[in-house]
Amino acid sequence: MILSLLIAMLLNPDPITAAELRDALQGPIAADEGARLAARIRERLPEGADPARGAAFHDEGLAAFVAAAPSEADPAPRLEGMVTRQQGRELKPIGESGLWAIVLEVANDQKFNYELTLGGDRIGGGSIEMPGWAYPLESSKRPGQDYGTFREFSFRSEVFDNDRTGWIYVPAAYDGAEPAAVMVFQDGDAYKREHVGTVVENLIADGDMPVTILALLNPGVNDDGSRNRSIEYDTLSDRYATFLADEVLPRLESEFNLRDDPESRAIGGASSGGICAFTVAWERPDLFGRVCSHIGSFTDIRGGGAYPEIVRQAERKPLVKVVLHDGRNDLINRFGNWWEANVRMHEALSETGYDVDFVTDDSYHGYQAAGRVLPETLRLTWEGWND
Repeated sequence: MILSLLIAMLLNPDPITAAELRDALQGPIAADEGARLAARIRERLPEGADPARGAAFHDEGLAAFVAAAPSEADPAPRLEGMVTRQQGRELKPIGESGLWAIVLEVANDQKFNYELTLGGDRIGGGSIEMPGWAYPLESSKRPGQDYGTFREFSFRSEVFDNDRTGWIYVPAAYDGAEPAAVMVFQDGDAYKREHVGTVVENLIADGDMPVTILALLNPGVNDDGSRNRSIEYDTLSDRYATFLADEVLPRLESEFNLRDDPESRAIGGASSGGICAFTVAWERPDLFGRVCSHIGSFTDIRGGGAYPEIVRQAERKPLVKVVLHDGRNDLINRFGNWWEANVRMHEALSETGYDVDFVTDDSYHGYQAAGRVLPETLRLTWEGWND
């Protein structure tokens, strides 16, 4: 009778929930129990998912990650990536079934990336949208409203001696009769994917932003094919500001009727692009008066962790507005703690009298964190533009 019941359970397993798997992983898993759990796990995995390449599923507030490996594997399969804040977590064997798993409590309204590794090699990964995840309404086009166009561009930079690509977004409201504001974003392809054109167009229509030409810039690509991102974005110097002043803004000014006062020029970015945005405005407040930093890397990649003290010790700069955003689930790695770094940055700017806002949430590190708060942070960045 018991054998018949076991066979029936293995042949017709109920899909396991993330909570049930979490509870099962709290203690040792015997071989027979492991076989039952493994069958239920396989029944729950998305269609076509192969645990040998890593797999995942999620429920309310919980995410489960699964990998296939010998039950005696040493080292164990690991969960890596943004969902672990780059701390990494070992999976636990499901008895002797050949499956390993881990279940994490996660922010229910977030989207994040993950990786699964075995013996240091990546076997799989992907992105998870939790049940409460959604882009803001401003990220979608509105019926009956006009929207602008993206123009692709490329050129050779003399400042960095490398090739550049990016996008210019021209909003529908721009006709050239009146000068437009300007906003530059680093990691242009990423912000384009996060619907920045649609968001900006909707904010312009709502009166929360001026008519604004966007320059979405990608990191330079060197002649050997390597990306120059960290050198350009994380370095504390005026070199990237010089690149914008000498090579980007003149290209925009030759084609568009633009305002040239720093109050009408903003710069933004995410992660290393976020600290880059601040560095540009810090070095050249005569060019950019407004800053929007998402999940900014104010850590010790290339000395950025020193910024709070730099801000406190320097003569106050004529910055119009600084907006910081970060999530409590941001990275912790050898360069520092991103959340704590942004907290310190906000404290330094506040204490020294800057007009600064700090938008916080439970986000993980990734461009989607920026996309989810784009409307809120851009409204704050352009606050007072029409006063």
